[in-house]
Amino acid sequence: MDREDDIHQNNFREQDLSGLALLCANVAKNRSADRKQSDAAQALRLEWVRLELDRSPHDKVEAEEDSLKKRMAEFLAGVPGWMMRER
Repeated sequence: MDREDDIHQNNFREQDLSGLALLCANVAKNRSADRKQSDAAQALRLEWVRLELDRSPHDKVEAEEDSLKKRMAEFLAGVPGWMMRER
């Protein structure tokens, strides 16, 4: 991983979940993404939707959000930047 990749990954960690979900949606809709990338992006976005609908003030949701945010950041760090742009 070079310095630019490290900077990219840190930027993803600073994003909120809704911003990461939007980037995942863009990857899922991108016709250049392969099936594996598209399916993974869609699954992460759908997990975010489920968490948004299940909002309640208990620790389990917060822990799930932290886990999802980390997984989204790791996934997006491995995707070319141009795939995340809205088309």
